[in-house]
Amino acid sequence: MIEAPGWPRLWILAMAILFVFGIHAFIWSTTSRTVRMRAVPAALQGRVGSLYSIGVFGGIVAGQAVGGVIAKIWGITGPFWFAFAGSAVLLALLWRELAHIAHADEAALAA
Repeated sequence: MIEAPGWPRLWILAMAILFVFGIHAFIWSTTSRTVRMRAVPAALQGRVGSLYSIGVFGGIVAGQAVGGVIAKIWGITGPFWFAFAGSAVLLALLWRELAHIAHADEAALAA
């Protein structure tokens, strides 16, 4: 295997980036599952969970196709920057609504 100059440093940087994305995925998964379980009645949680899984795996398939196009246009780091920016925008849009959705069961119980 031929190593490019600076390869070990780039490998460490790539692992650090993937680690940060992994932490983000862990936190988002836990948060979204908690919010869904609080907002959805117990009788419908299986259906909502299945639909969420379809969305997740469908998003993975579509994301790979879009990521390939983005990598072809902007280089190999393009999909990572796109994912970072997209996650930041979605989080900014959803942040205020998470508190309302998470406490939806309390409003139903109070009524």
